[in-house]
Amino acid sequence: MNQSNLDRGSLKTLGKWLGKKCQEEHLSYRKAAEKAGLSHVTIAEIINGKRPSAATVKKLAEAFSGNGEHQWVALEDFLLILCGYRSEKKEGEISEPLARLMDKLSEFSEAQLEIMGRFADFVTKIGNKE
Repeated sequence: MNQSNLDRGSLKTLGKWLGKKCQEEHLSYRKAAEKAGLSHVTIAEIINGKRPSAATVKKLAEAFSGNGEHQWVALEDFLLILCGYRSEKKEGEISEPLARLMDKLSEFSEAQLEIMGRFADFVTKIGNKE
């Protein structure tokens, strides 16, 4: 799934995003609709520029976000912004890369988390020296 594979800067509308996702995942409108629990007509309308409801946007986010809850939230925010239902993120809100990392970390054992914490300290020290 990974929406970070998409060049977000060039995606000014939900239709462009959805069209690109369908292309990347080799999905017909019907397959994309089935994946999101929507009609193929709705998918076609979105790709052709019609603004969907916020509920439809949420279905798309859930369908295309992968397995992580944090990734789903980050994608939903991104798509709601594309549709004009939300404004750009304010400082302190979760970013998509952070969401992916949080989803991965949620599967780690305590020992793995300890190791990752040490590694993060190391990376921070290196970054501060530059």
